[in-house]
Amino acid sequence: MRLTAALPAALSAALVALLAAVAGCTPAGGTSATAPRSGTSTQAAQGTQAAQSTQANQNTQANQAAQPTQEAVPGRGAAAETARHGPGDPMPPVSGRPLEPGSGLRLLVTGEGEVFRLDVDSRVRTRVRGLPYGERTWAFTAGSRELVMSTPDDADAGGRLFLLTGDRARPLGGTALFAFAAADGKGVWTLQRVRADECRLRPLDFRGRERGRALRVACSRAPAQDTPQGLLSFAEQERALLLDRATGQEVFAEQRVHAVTRDLVLVSKGSQPEPALVEPEAARRTPLPAPDTEGTPSTAEVSPDGRRIALWFADPAWPGPRQYLDVQVLDLGTRTWTRLPSMPVPASIKSTSMAWTRDGRLVLAGDFVTTGKVMPAESDYASFVVAWRPGESLLSLRRLDLPPHHQARLSP
Repeated sequence: MRLTAALPAALSAALVALLAAVAGCTPAGGTSATAPRSGTSTQAAQGTQAAQSTQANQNTQANQAAQPTQEAVPGRGAAAETARHGPGDPMPPVSGRPLEPGSGLRLLVTGEGEVFRLDVDSRVRTRVRGLPYGERTWAFTAGSRELVMSTPDDADAGGRLFLLTGDRARPLGGTALFAFAAADGKGVWTLQRVRADECRLRPLDFRGRERGRALRVACSRAPAQDTPQGLLSFAEQERALLLDRATGQEVFAEQRVHAVTRDLVLVSKGSQPEPALVEPEAARRTPLPAPDTEGTPSTAEVSPDGRRIALWFADPAWPGPRQYLDVQVLDLGTRTWTRLPSMPVPASIKSTSMAWTRDGRLVLAGDFVTTGKVMPAESDYASFVVAWRPGESLLSLRRLDLPPHHQARLSP
């Protein structure tokens, strides 16, 4: 399962390899969608979702008895949390205290089968009606609105975009290869093929009307996200690009882009963290201290107040099938990192993601290993929602019961 916007379901492996070259540099902004879906390299991000679905199979079969994470675990102070783990060493599972009632957290669950909302506190499921039956679905948030892409097995045919109102879905903007939120939260961008490698990127409002001039872009170079500083594309080898919304012209390029705020861009180079903050307008680059971690930087989310960036560091094979997940939060005021309690942990990184709530909590949902085994079995995995507020010394956890091949993301 996933928390932030899940990828479409059938993109080919070409862009998966391409994105790997950019080290999974998904920026913040509430959508976390990777590359668009099309017949060229833009069609390949779907392969990542197929891998996520394989991992998601593990989430409902975990053994309750192997679940030490429902209660606070003593002895995991600062020294334990900063300990380094080798690939052959046991890694303690995620730990913390039970998530208290009244969390107010809701998840939108998509994937294979029905789409539903899950109230984390009451565990009540509310089915979303009006979506095609038997298609794979994935979702994203635009401002306070939720949208779902429904994709048939034939990825070349594109999918249909739906706007959710309560428990009903209505079509928005016809078919599209891909869609993502507008940075201002007032609409969406949809990508449609014109011919061969020529695509059209359309800005739409929530009634499906164009709210600006459409852009003609190469499908293989199409943006995947709108940020405060422009449209972000991962389509070039070893380069992430920011493009002007009006012209499509390149305004900024870096090997890896993790997060974009109004004034800053969090970047890195090479396989090591080596993070830096760049101010494009001032042409200023400020190196940051590298967090103590064994993972490679990838997915990031900017807090609602713009003061923090949560960045996760991951290794997809530690040594495998166990995977390494380490979440650290950068304070943009002090330029210092805070590692989340209990981190690093073994987790299924391809089925786990994160988002900030409006009141400033960082929430992860996904499949976590519940034992310290180097080679965990399927029964050693379970699905959890994990919440943390800056300054807290413990994570708050609650186990989720989700069907296989589903992904979850935070509802606004």
